[in-house]
Amino acid sequence: MSLTSLPADFGRLTSLTSLELRENLLKGLPSSLASLTKLERLDLGDNEIEELPAHMGELPALQELWLDHNQLQRLPPEIGKLRNLTCLDISENRLEALPEEIAGLESLTDLHLSQNVLETLPDGIGKLEKLTILKVDQNRLAILNSNIGHCSNLQELILTENFLNELPSQVGKLVKLTNLNVDRNSLSAIPEELGNLKELGVLSLRDNKLTILPDSLGKCERLHVLDVSGNKLPYLPVSLLQLQLKAVWLSENQAQPMLTFQTDTDPTTGNTVLTCFLLPQQEYQPTIASSDGRLYRCDVTAALSNGALRSDDQNSELDDWEEKEASRTHSVKFSDPQDQDNRDV
Repeated sequence: MSLTSLPADFGRLTSLTSLELRENLLKGLPSSLASLTKLERLDLGDNEIEELPAHMGELPALQELWLDHNQLQRLPPEIGKLRNLTCLDISENRLEALPEEIAGLESLTDLHLSQNVLETLPDGIGKLEKLTILKVDQNRLAILNSNIGHCSNLQELILTENFLNELPSQVGKLVKLTNLNVDRNSLSAIPEELGNLKELGVLSLRDNKLTILPDSLGKCERLHVLDVSGNKLPYLPVSLLQLQLKAVWLSENQAQPMLTFQTDTDPTTGNTVLTCFLLPQQEYQPTIASSDGRLYRCDVTAALSNGALRSDDQNSELDDWEEKEASRTHSVKFSDPQDQDNRDV
């Protein structure tokens, strides 16, 4: 049986330290809840709460607050009074913004904001100096607040599935960061300052619009997993050879986590280059069926305008297939910053 409400005198349980109310049908909380001054853990996940009362800020001992999977559209400013709060989970709600008062959560280490409709983070986010985990995936962020650079203890930053066109250079100040995930955004480049992240082990940039990676990535000494599949990269910086990479992902259908790169010389420029059969990254060309049921690779727009592939076009389509397949194995040229410097002298 699921609870739909709590009794008005619930606050008489003044010695309560942990309260588990997950997976009920609660829509609100009684004002007497403010009397639970010894409460350290409150789990209200998987309910139907649409608004938190202001008296939620009157729980001085509270360390963990779980509000995931509710119907919240806002948080009361009073939440900033929870000075001892270390973990706040408000994922899977309908939050459009966070109050600036969140800066008062001076003990917060874990902040989970996944699956909301946030368009920005408040300036106060930079006051959370003890924050180690920040998850803001599946929101509507178009800009990442530059104050994020003040979260000097941040180790995990998850920004998957937003609308980010760029990352602020201040991300380079997160020197304790070990995991950065910005999959499925609209990034065309990443800042040079990422090279300052000496502790970064996993960098995932899958499904963006990247056309270049900075040479400074070669300074990320602990980087061992790099995922840049689903981008528009013509080459990778040769500085990556300085790293002990264990997995490099360049393609959705890549069979092996680590690729073989060969050094070579570009006969045109004399640059030191690397070759890899998965680069340059090409826009995916799906296969469609011809009238005889066989599959051919083709220009989808042209095929649709013609209705379907005709049997008498098979030879030309096969030629097109062979040409495109051959292009996948062409040498890929990687720019060498040293050679560039020599040419500029």
